[in-house]
Amino acid sequence: MYGRYTQDLGTFAKDEAARLRLQQENGEGGTPQPRRPSELLEYTQGRCAPCRVCALQCQRFLISKVGEDWVFLILLGLVMALVSWAMDFAIATCLQAQKWMYGGLDTNVLLQYLAWVTYPTVLITFSAGFTQILAPQAVGSGIPEMKTILRGVVLKEYLTLKTFVAKVIGLTCALGSGMPLGKEVRAVPGAGRAGSRGAPSSAPPLSPQGPFVHIASMCAALLSHFLSLFGGIYKNEARNIEMLAAACAVGVGCCFAAPIGGVLFSIEVTSTFFAVRNYWRGFFAATFSAFIFRVLAVWNKDEGTSGRVGGTGLPPPSPADTPRPAPPETITALFKTRFRLDFPFDLQELPAFAVIGIASGFGGALFVYLNRKIVQFMRRQKTINRFLMKKRLLFPALVTLLISTLTFPPGFGQFMAGQLTQKDTLVTLFDNQTWAKQGVSDEFEYLGILEAWRHPRSNVFVTLVVFILMKFWMSALATTIPVPCGAFMPVFVIGAAFGRLVGESMAAWFPDGIHTDSNTYRIVPGGYAVVGAAALSGAVTHTVSTAVIVFELTGQISHILPVMIAVILANAVAQSLQPSLYDSIIRIKKLPYLPELGWGHHEKYNVRVEDIMVRDIHYVTLNCKYRDLQHVLHSTKMKSLPLVESAESMILLGSIERAQVGALLCHQLSPQRRLQALRQKALAEDGHRLSDASICFQVRGAAAS
Repeated sequence: MYGRYTQDLGTFAKDEAARLRLQQENGEGGTPQPRRPSELLEYTQGRCAPCRVCALQCQRFLISKVGEDWVFLILLGLVMALVSWAMDFAIATCLQAQKWMYGGLDTNVLLQYLAWVTYPTVLITFSAGFTQILAPQAVGSGIPEMKTILRGVVLKEYLTLKTFVAKVIGLTCALGSGMPLGKEVRAVPGAGRAGSRGAPSSAPPLSPQGPFVHIASMCAALLSHFLSLFGGIYKNEARNIEMLAAACAVGVGCCFAAPIGGVLFSIEVTSTFFAVRNYWRGFFAATFSAFIFRVLAVWNKDEGTSGRVGGTGLPPPSPADTPRPAPPETITALFKTRFRLDFPFDLQELPAFAVIGIASGFGGALFVYLNRKIVQFMRRQKTINRFLMKKRLLFPALVTLLISTLTFPPGFGQFMAGQLTQKDTLVTLFDNQTWAKQGVSDEFEYLGILEAWRHPRSNVFVTLVVFILMKFWMSALATTIPVPCGAFMPVFVIGAAFGRLVGESMAAWFPDGIHTDSNTYRIVPGGYAVVGAAALSGAVTHTVSTAVIVFELTGQISHILPVMIAVILANAVAQSLQPSLYDSIIRIKKLPYLPELGWGHHEKYNVRVEDIMVRDIHYVTLNCKYRDLQHVLHSTKMKSLPLVESAESMILLGSIERAQVGALLCHQLSPQRRLQALRQKALAEDGHRLSDASICFQVRGAAAS
C-alpha cells in the first residue's frame, strides 16, 4: 500500500557506481571517457608501473586522511605543547638574567633598586609597543573575544598569523619581566627549588591562562586554513567553530597541565551551548597537549625539583608524612602536595571553609568592580585619556615602575614577601607546615624560601594581610596594562594567601588541633590555601571547574568536599553581585555579545521583541521616486534603511545603507546626468516629430492619388 524498498540505499548507490564505472571502462554510454593527464602517463608505463601506481594511491590515501579530526587534534596539541615549552625556555632565560642582575649588585642598594625597576619596565614597555605596532588585537586576555567569536560574530584580525606572533612575543616578554605565572608555573631551572630563593619578581602580576586560550584558538584557525588545502571539510564554518571550542580546552589544559579541568573550564567560560560531540575532541587534544608539555619538561630536567619546602607540621611525623624528595625524572603535578589522607580535615572545620567561600565571593565581586572602575576612570578623564593616547607606552611604564617600587625587597616588599616569585609564593602557601603552631611568634623549622614570610618586627598574620591587600589592588591595576595578559593566576595566588591566613588563624586558635574520638589531628593550613585559591578564582570567573583544576595542580583530592562547598558558595555570592571578569571586559570593550541576565532579572524573560522594537520607521519601496528617497533621507538619521516590496504588503526584501542611497542619488541627480537625460528626451521628441511628419506625408499622397 505504501510501497517498499527492495534494496538498501547505500548498497544501491555502490552497485550503481560500480555499473557506471564498468560502462566507462568498456567505452559504453553516451559520455566520452576522459583522457588521463599527461603527468600521470609515466605511472602506467615502464617496469615499475605497478609500484608507481601503488605509491600514488597511498599518497592520495594519506592526503585524504590528513583531513581527519584526530590528525588535526594531534597537530594542534603538538604545536601548542611546543609553543608552551619554547615560551617556558625564553621566560626562564629572562628570569635568570634578572636574578643575575639583582644578585650581582648586592653591595649597593641603589643599584639594586635601579636594576629591580628598570628590567621589568623595559620588557613590559617593549611588549606593549611591539603588540601595539604589530597587532593591537593581541592585547589583553583573549577569552572575551573568543566568547564573542564562538557566538557566531566575526571579529577581524583576531585569529591571524600576525596576531599570533604578537601574542606569543608580547606574552613572553611580559612574563619574562619577572612574573612567574602560568607559563612559568612549573619549576624552571634555578627557580622555586627547596632551600633557594629563586628569581625575584618585580613585575606586575599577570597571567597567561587567558592569552593561551587565544593562542590555541589562533593555532586552530591557522591549522584549519592549512588543512583546507587537503580537504574541503575545513572550509565549513560550523566545523571551524567546533575546532575553536576544542582549542580553548587545549589552551587551558596546556597552560596548567590540567586536561580535565581545562576542558570543563573552557566550556564554562566560552560556551553558552556546548555540543556533546565536541567532548572527545576537547579531551583528546587537551590530554595530548598536556602530556607532550610535561614530557618536554622531564626531558629538559625541570621536573622533580619543585613543590616541597616543608614538612607536615604533625608531631611526631609518620613515615608517610616525612618529607621525601620527588623522583628525579617523572611527570608530577605542578604543585605537588602531600596532605593527610587518613584524616584530611574534621567536620568541625567545614564552617571555616564555608566562610572562605562566602568571603571569596565578596572579594571576587570587588575585584571585578575595581578593575572596571579603573578602566572607566581612565576613559572618562578626557585629558588623561587624550594624553595617554598620544603616549601609549607611558601608562604601562608608570604602572610597572609603581608596582616594582612597592615590591622592592629591602623596602616595603619585606612586609609582603616581595623577594618571592609567584611560583615560590604558591609553593610556600600550599606547604603542609604550620607557620604558627604554638603562637604567632613561633620560629620556622624550615628556612629556605619560607624565610621570606618571617619579619623580625611583625608576625606571619601581618605579612599575609599586607600581601593580600597590596596584591589585590596591584592585580586589578596591572590587568589594565595594554599587554597580552590575564587575571586568573593573580587572583589564584591572592585566594591561596587568604586561605592560608584563615588556616593559620585556625591553627593559632587550636594549637593542639581538634580532638576527635580521643585522637588529635593538627590543622593543616595548606589545605585552607587550596580551598581559598579555588574559591576566589571561581568567584572572579564564575566557574566551578576551578575545583578540578586545583585537584590536578596539587595531585590530591583529599579536600574535594571543602573545595566544592567553598567554590559553590563563592559563585553564589559573586554572581548575585557582579558579572564575571570576562563579561565585564566584554561590556567595557562593547563587543557584540548578548550576556546572561543573571540573578534578580527573571521578570525580563517576559519581555518580547515587539516591546523594544521601533514601530514608526521610514522605509524604501521598490517603486519609490527620487523625491521619496530624498524625503526619507531628510526625515531620519538611521544608518540602514529597510527595503520593502510595497507600502501595502510591507514584505521585507532587505536593507540598504544610508550612505549608499545618498551616493546613488548624487550620481543620478548630478548635472552631467541631468544634461544627458535632457539630450535623450530631446532626441526622443525629434524622432517622434519626424515619424508624425512622415505619416502625414503618406496620408496626403494617398489622398491625391
